[in-house]
Amino acid sequence: MNNNGFHEIFNKLKGCKNIAMTLHAMPDGDSLGSCTAMKYFLERDLKCNVELVSYDKLPENLIDFSFVNEVKFGKDISEVKTEDFDAILFLDCGSVSNISGKLKKEFNLPKNIFIINMDHHATNVFYGNMNYVDTKALSACSFLVNFFKEIKVKFDAELATRLLLGICTDTMFFTIDNSIQALKDADFLISNGGDYAKVLEVLSLPLRIEKFYAILINNLKIHKDIKFGISFVNRKDIDELKLSDAETRLGINKLQYISDFDFVCTLTELKDIIKGSFRSNRKIDVSLFAKELGGGGHKLAAAFTFPKISIEKAQEKVLEAINKVGIHKI
Repeated sequence: MNNNGFHEIFNKLKGCKNIAMTLHAMPDGDSLGSCTAMKYFLERDLKCNVELVSYDKLPENLIDFSFVNEVKFGKDISEVKTEDFDAILFLDCGSVSNISGKLKKEFNLPKNIFIINMDHHATNVFYGNMNYVDTKALSACSFLVNFFKEIKVKFDAELATRLLLGICTDTMFFTIDNSIQALKDADFLISNGGDYAKVLEVLSLPLRIEKFYAILINNLKIHKDIKFGISFVNRKDIDELKLSDAETRLGINKLQYISDFDFVCTLTELKDIIKGSFRSNRKIDVSLFAKELGGGGHKLAAAFTFPKISIEKAQEKVLEAINKVGIHKI
């Protein structure tokens, strides 16, 4: 599977008048930043009409950015009339199972429209008619910086801030391994007007999310023999705290840097599924566990889902997968 070049994709975009886009299911800062940055470029420079949708809401710490208003929330990509568009552009959608927030399952890609797939996840199977997948990029916004540089796009404060948001949040503000290039990209964006002070505001969280973190800490179990931590949050607690699905994604990051274990897993009881997330801060390849459980992702950050089963059964399955795969250091 080979990548299309940046200029190939650019030339295709130049021939489009109407483009559909979507944030991925349970969107994060990189999804918001990359999609709105691309939308801004397409509308400003190519005079395209862009419809950007998201069935799922954003976490509360992301809603104060002005460009959030450019997203049609509550509308799913599966509801878009493809006959109204020349192409669908997917950004940061690592698999077709992560595209639709409404379906909560693999999205059936439409056959009657051109699909462009640009991503940075190792699990991406090149599902577009055109594809660009950079697994070395730490965020979708990271490779977009390179894309815009190569096609000689003007970086103004608006474009730079949108891209800066994705780079900062997907690297957890440069705290993950191999963040040197991300720091260089951030420096470039800030020098072109990127509002780092505004982006830093995403670190301010409402009390209900801090209470969510407390539940995860209280439910945490550590398996000392393999230096592994696992925690969970049930549906009752999610409803009481009024957490969106996207906000529940934040929990795994809170546990990642606890020094008592090398890798961690959280299990979240959503409406129709159990969402599982792995993180490692000590160079354990957690993507292998996620793949064994039907998911995927990066070596240090991966995810999977189960159909609705008990938390206890889900924990058993996770431990079975770890024991079967074994611990593989990067």
